[in-house]
Amino acid sequence: MKLTKISDSSIAITRKGLATLDHEPVARREFSFSILWRGIQKRCPQCGVGDVLTGYLKPKASCEHCGEDFSHISADDGPAWLSLLVVGHAVVPLMLILGRDPAIPALLAVVILAIITLVGVYFILPRAKGAFIALIWVTGATGEDMLSADQDVQE
Repeated sequence: MKLTKISDSSIAITRKGLATLDHEPVARREFSFSILWRGIQKRCPQCGVGDVLTGYLKPKASCEHCGEDFSHISADDGPAWLSLLVVGHAVVPLMLILGRDPAIPALLAVVILAIITLVGVYFILPRAKGAFIALIWVTGATGEDMLSADQDVQE
């Protein structure tokens, strides 16, 4: 069996999948909606008990219940994009309705839409961040391999 070392880690790619360099198999994480639902609930994707976020948006370095490490996961702009996508699809039809109704003053329409937007983003953004952390955790798409490849090219 031929092993190919991946950067500095102790994980290698074989023809049959992933293995550690001391030939122990690595547990494969497979997507399930329960993992995504745990993320939406801002819970640990592995155990479903510990929190993923401290406060409103700050991610925890690890789960206090099972000890799963999240320090390598960065959700970046994904949660903001998803929040605006969801809230925007709710606000735009309301904008069209309120903007065309002559009985509703423009200032009142702007205030109503601003409140709906702020409440929607306040509610959706931390849940979107939890979902993105869960998706990054299950897929292993942390971006660290791209970062190390960029550093290798620059040297």
